[in-house]
Amino acid sequence: MKKIALLILLVSSQIMLAQTKIYSEKEVDNQPYFPGGWNEWIGFVEKNMKWIPEKKGAQNIQIEFTVQANGAITDIKVINPKPNINEKEALRVMALSPKWIPATLAGKKVPCRLKYGMFNPWADTEPALTVAPFSNSNRITPVINDDDNLIYSAAGIEVKPKFPEGFEKFYQFFNNNFQAPDEEGLKGKVYATFIVEKDGSLSDIKILRDIGYGTGKETIRVLNLSPKWNPGIQNGKPVRVMYSMPFTIGGIKTLPETK
Repeated sequence: MKKIALLILLVSSQIMLAQTKIYSEKEVDNQPYFPGGWNEWIGFVEKNMKWIPEKKGAQNIQIEFTVQANGAITDIKVINPKPNINEKEALRVMALSPKWIPATLAGKKVPCRLKYGMFNPWADTEPALTVAPFSNSNRITPVINDDDNLIYSAAGIEVKPKFPEGFEKFYQFFNNNFQAPDEEGLKGKVYATFIVEKDGSLSDIKILRDIGYGTGKETIRVLNLSPKWNPGIQNGKPVRVMYSMPFTIGGIKTLPETK
């Protein structure tokens, strides 16, 4: 009898699981998000990922996973089109993730499938990098929802913010103004995020990771000196956009990391 009861319980559980629909990003009213928002997600990745440098073909990591109705992360997969030596590390870090704020539909918490990116500091990509969701959807999800003060992710926005004379000129501006500490052999990267406001000014500048000796504070000082950018555009109007950028300190000068 015990075996029969266990079998019935197992079958019932499988049926219930099969009936639990996992929604896509397009189907929910509010998408899941990392507790604290995009900046906290970026910081979580930077703090926990132990990247293996790649001499050639370094890639950012694209992951897909389900945020359950209780916020738990399940069924994590790396979906990069090519093999990546950092895949196991990405899965390890995702297993450390705290519970997310789940998706909602008609006021009810529901499971939702997401695609996200992990920024690889060795990746051979354009300088303006963001760790916002990788999504096939045309739906643009704001980082912060506050009526007319929406803050958008740079990923997928119609027109991304841009320094008027291009990123090479922006890095030249940074190099010309950055006062490096007098420490022999000091080199590395400082990772910063900021908001490009509707008028092109930079605000809410934050350092995700620096190399010590005041490099983070100096990066903030220089970014506060920046000339105005061309703002991001969504639906024909300028909008606030969150951006993430790496800056190389020491050794060779910081230059755009282009393909």
